[in-house]
Amino acid sequence: MPSNALPPDRKLRRRADFQRVFDTGRRSHGRFLTLIATAHTGPAARLGIVASRKLGGAVIRNRAKRLIREIFRTTNSPSAPVVDLIVIPKPSMLESDLPQLRRDFETALRRSVSKP
Repeated sequence: MPSNALPPDRKLRRRADFQRVFDTGRRSHGRFLTLIATAHTGPAARLGIVASRKLGGAVIRNRAKRLIREIFRTTNSPSAPVVDLIVIPKPSMLESDLPQLRRDFETALRRSVSKP
């Protein structure tokens, strides 16, 4: 059975990578999440998730992270821009359905990538 996990080269893992995105990235706020994006020179886009305790307990934070990874996995096509992304979920995220989250993610990504 194949794994649905993101491969290590598709994740932001080091603190320095997160800090670079926070320092140089462009923020875009959606209804359910905040997205920070910056250019990346690697072969594919990478994802980092920051789900603080303000969001809720561990079960809620883990559910939010699973939803974000699923959206990233299904909306990221080969023609998509190669960027480093940090996604910060909002509490309202857990009250919506997957198609709404996907639209919000795509809209926020378009806004953060297309800004001059």
